[in-house]
Amino acid sequence: MSVLIFDENQIINENYLGFSNIDDNVTLQTDHLFLLASVSKVITATALLQLYDDNEFALDDPINNYLPFNVTIPNYQEDITFRMLLTHTSAIADGSALDGQYYYGEDSPVALSSFLENYLVPNGTFYNANENFYDFQPGTDYEYSNVGNALIGLLVEEISGMDFNDYCKQNIFIPLGMTETFWRLDEISQTIVQPYIFNGQYEGIQHYTFTDYPNGGLRSTARDLYKFLKAYLNNGNANNYQLLNQSTINEMLTLQIPSLNNTMGLHMYRLNASNELWGHDGSEQGVATIMAYNPNTKVGAIILTNQGDSDLEEILVESYKYGIDK
Repeated sequence: MSVLIFDENQIINENYLGFSNIDDNVTLQTDHLFLLASVSKVITATALLQLYDDNEFALDDPINNYLPFNVTIPNYQEDITFRMLLTHTSAIADGSALDGQYYYGEDSPVALSSFLENYLVPNGTFYNANENFYDFQPGTDYEYSNVGNALIGLLVEEISGMDFNDYCKQNIFIPLGMTETFWRLDEISQTIVQPYIFNGQYEGIQHYTFTDYPNGGLRSTARDLYKFLKAYLNNGNANNYQLLNQSTINEMLTLQIPSLNNTMGLHMYRLNASNELWGHDGSEQGVATIMAYNPNTKVGAIILTNQGDSDLEEILVESYKYGIDK
């Protein structure tokens, strides 16, 4: 477990507990990379909202105006908008086709654009009208959607004209000094923390990727995530780089659909209302993650683990309280 507690100016406390690899007796170090799972979604949303800051689109624009193919929910004519993708109200569902898109020991050989077109467009290889979509008009209900987030990654590609991985490197990772953050396995030379499942004993899982990677495939460290969140805590600016406009961050931390979900901002959640902690958590095979901060006190915490069944919210709250006391 990696635990890092911070405010807008400094790391208040950090601890690295246990092992990156049990079999090889490798103790966890500050530069060992964790798979972030759905915490990755905040980075993906940030990439898209940078383009929003550049006036490339409006939040309530139909996404089909920016895609090379049309996405429609079966039996409904309502346009899906950027805001709907960012609030999980698009009615795009996670069908069983996703199960076949995990690749162990390698990066997915399937292009994001190809997979999404075949998943979302009738007659596509992975299209299933019943599994791939919910039965509600876009914007009228809330259902968490990994594919919807992957589509955000594709929209970044289409609007910017850049590969999503390259876009993130050029516009987020390099400017913020995030030198230990990667979307692809083949770009990593550092130690990656081994993911584990527990069945009476810990069983290691081979490092893996998935085709719809923008929704959960980022690998990073607590220190790099602090470099990222530091911009959110300092009017969108960190390392002398304007990551986002403060007005856009304010919108991310505003409840967007209170009648449907009382925690949802723009791809940020109010994870703990009593402490006003905004952020995101994540869970994948062999990993559990969470990061959040209070925008008023500007204190927060990042917790990364390599065991998928961990419930981290209580640890998050206690870490935040420790940071406040300091």
